[in-house]
Amino acid sequence: MLKCSLTVVICIVSAIIVLCRAESTFGGGFTIPHQTARGLGLSNALTAGVNDPSAVYYNPAALGEVQGNVLLANGSYINVINDVENSGRNSVNKHDDNFLATLFGNYHIPGTDFTAGIGTYTPFGLATTYDSAITRFAAQRTELRTIYVTPAIAWHPSNQFSIGGGLSFVHASGLFTRALCFDSAACTAIVGSPAEAHLRLTDTQNAFTYNLGVLIKPTDTLKLGLSYRARADIRFKDADVKLGGVGFAANPNAKADVKPLPLPPVINAGAFWQITPAWGAELVYEFTRWSEFKNFKANFAPIPLFFGLAPVPGFNLPQNWKDTSSVRFGTSYAVNKTWEIRGGLSYDGGPTPNRTLNPSIPGGDSITLNTGIGYKWDRFGIDAGYMAVLYKTRRVNNSELEGTPATGIPFNGAPGKDKYETFNNFLSLSASYRF
Repeated sequence: MLKCSLTVVICIVSAIIVLCRAESTFGGGFTIPHQTARGLGLSNALTAGVNDPSAVYYNPAALGEVQGNVLLANGSYINVINDVENSGRNSVNKHDDNFLATLFGNYHIPGTDFTAGIGTYTPFGLATTYDSAITRFAAQRTELRTIYVTPAIAWHPSNQFSIGGGLSFVHASGLFTRALCFDSAACTAIVGSPAEAHLRLTDTQNAFTYNLGVLIKPTDTLKLGLSYRARADIRFKDADVKLGGVGFAANPNAKADVKPLPLPPVINAGAFWQITPAWGAELVYEFTRWSEFKNFKANFAPIPLFFGLAPVPGFNLPQNWKDTSSVRFGTSYAVNKTWEIRGGLSYDGGPTPNRTLNPSIPGGDSITLNTGIGYKWDRFGIDAGYMAVLYKTRRVNNSELEGTPATGIPFNGAPGKDKYETFNNFLSLSASYRF
């Protein structure tokens, strides 16, 4: 009866979360690594020391470490401030407040060495919006929303070793809007020139991927964890395209085939040390293969233009991102049986090279400062976490605001010296119940 009730609750809430709007921007590229308040307070250093059902995400092999059967719900508020300066003009990201929800649960299968789990979470997302102050012919609004639904299982044949894995269903939606110019001289001379236009690209797609984990406990006070989250390809192959402007004919049914957008593979290796019965600490190294994101490309049947201009076949925006490394450290101290305090810090590498840096994803190398607190009472638990993300200010000098010149549609922008300043506030609150 308990098993059925827990399964029903998880499935219902998971379905609700899948239908909710989830979007954000954080970290290297468009990664959102933190999924719980405890994880946020520990700077995501949880590959070996995770002890709640969020192990479905952090390391499925650790599901056997959870005491009892637990349902964990988390809400996160993210405040993003992107300031872009181009040739003396400034624009600030207007879409700066986001809310994300996650849910995790586990169940120890009686009489076996197996523990099952399920989770819904958002490890990737992006939302940036600018006015036309500096992006008249470049980025306006860019969104990527993802939801992962992952059932997982762990096998723990002994106290020293366990393995686990999960299969993820990924639902994604995207929005890409840009202002265009097909004749630089005409656009400069006349505001509202027939050479000016607007592009809007939208679609939703699904994909599948998986994650794996291993947990080894050489001693009672040391845990070693390794996890791998595989790549997922999001291909908006039937995207709606709208090209507007005085120079365009009506194109209400235009479609685009977008080259697969990679949600990259991630490897985490962590070591957790229980220094004293009340004090623990973990160090994690994370590697993300962002080099698989080489370009953002879309092809569509040529859309005719008036005034003798050439048809529009699509576009290709080079990205050429690089692989990144992150180092995370988190520590916690149990003041008593009820209260726990946490802290952490991390360094995250940015994947975007100077030559393709643009307002859509303006981040770079960053340092995070993390803190958190937890409270337990009987079967209930409440956790809160806060993180400040301090990005390195970036200064580049590209011939176009969008970075390396695109082929196909002309994203002109204004050449010159660009300056990018980014700061994030991240606040999470979790509630759990042990059955």
